[in-house]
Amino acid sequence: MSKSPINEAILSQVLNHMRNGQLRRCIEMGLEPEILAQLQQPAVLSLLLNTPVSWCHVTIDTEMVKKLLTGAERSDEELRMIERALRLGATTTMLQQFFGLSPQDVALQRLMMGVRVRRGRWREFSEDQDALLWYRWTHLMKEHQVEIKDSLAMLDIAMMVAEELNTPQEPEAEDSTESLSLAIIWNRIQTWINEGLYPPSRENSWKPRKLHLVASQAQRQQQLALASVEGDPDL
Repeated sequence: MSKSPINEAILSQVLNHMRNGQLRRCIEMGLEPEILAQLQQPAVLSLLLNTPVSWCHVTIDTEMVKKLLTGAERSDEELRMIERALRLGATTTMLQQFFGLSPQDVALQRLMMGVRVRRGRWREFSEDQDALLWYRWTHLMKEHQVEIKDSLAMLDIAMMVAEELNTPQEPEAEDSTESLSLAIIWNRIQTWINEGLYPPSRENSWKPRKLHLVASQAQRQQQLALASVEGDPDL
């Protein structure tokens, strides 16, 4: 049997630490001081280097490898989209759904970007806000020829609408009654789709007042339950 390449690699690393006086690192690798003393002898080094028996074990942190690979696979465009969504007020659930981010990843990203989570309940829509939001959303959906099955393209359209209607992270806009976060806009869009108001047709042509009538009480209660923290009900 040939010598073990793992043994050779580990022994080389140990000797490098010893030459640099980093004995603590050798001990942290699992070598006792008595063994380190014996490594000064050429015969001992030869034995450990040439034995076919593996005297060390290497373990792989699979979850960490997957996490690193997932991060490496993210394109620059996707990273920009994540940052854009966070600045516009996306929830943790949205970022988990669209990009697979964990709550810890989202919290860290917010911290790095300096994005604050606004407290309080989601604001009620006025009829004028409903009308403006509906008009801009349907116009952009038609202009960019987006299908409701394309969730990422739908999110991009919702972010365009949010950028047009407000700038959530500016102090003067943060407390404005007209300020609508991406989470609120996305929730409204999903309500319209679930109620069959989109795609529009002759039978379900949209009118501002009609939207208030068709919105079920259950959905209103769901909005209130989700809104214990505005902008991110998950935290």
